[in-house]
Amino acid sequence: MAAILKDDEVFFKERGFGKQLGFGNKPGLIVVDLIIGFTDPTMPMGSDLTEQIENTNILLDRVHQMGFPVYFTAISYDDDTFADSGIWYKKMEGLKTLKSGTEAVKVDPRLNKRPGDGLIIKKYASAFFGTDLIARLNTNHVDTVVIVGCTTSGCIRSTVVDALQYGYRPIVVEDAVGDRSLASHEQSLFDMRQKYAEILKTTEVVDTISSIYSK
Repeated sequence: MAAILKDDEVFFKERGFGKQLGFGNKPGLIVVDLIIGFTDPTMPMGSDLTEQIENTNILLDRVHQMGFPVYFTAISYDDDTFADSGIWYKKMEGLKTLKSGTEAVKVDPRLNKRPGDGLIIKKYASAFFGTDLIARLNTNHVDTVVIVGCTTSGCIRSTVVDALQYGYRPIVVEDAVGDRSLASHEQSLFDMRQKYAEILKTTEVVDTISSIYSK
């Protein structure tokens, strides 16, 4: 797959894809769905995201230190019939494990979540769909969203596309996002790099925000 993606990268570059968006005036960090139901490999929706959590903590520590806003998201369903998931649960039966009040919908305790960090409960893939995330970002004058979490091909990608469509600059942290499928992960990163987002590593994001926004 790597060779195919490399060939595609040349093809897209020749046609003007993959331009740089860069950082804007103020970043915010969105930690997408790093809840136990997704980070515990024994759960139906889970996979091993240890490396992603470690890199997310590096970002959290720096963003907290610099005073930028942080927003965690979690998928959680209240309705006993899962009506609040629409028909999505018919496609992915594992969503039935994400019942409100259970361990599965709690933010992974390994994360350096602090009091004051936002928690957004969502019902679908995008962190924007049906939530107040836009209002929170606008209130804090955020124009650049650094996105980490899972899964790359699902909730990360849909959040990125919505972020771009709403006028925010999406920065996806390559080594802080994960997926159940490596093929899906790599293809989704490639697509986002060409059309929707900046794709950077944890060290690059930390160095960039430290340089641009140092007080």
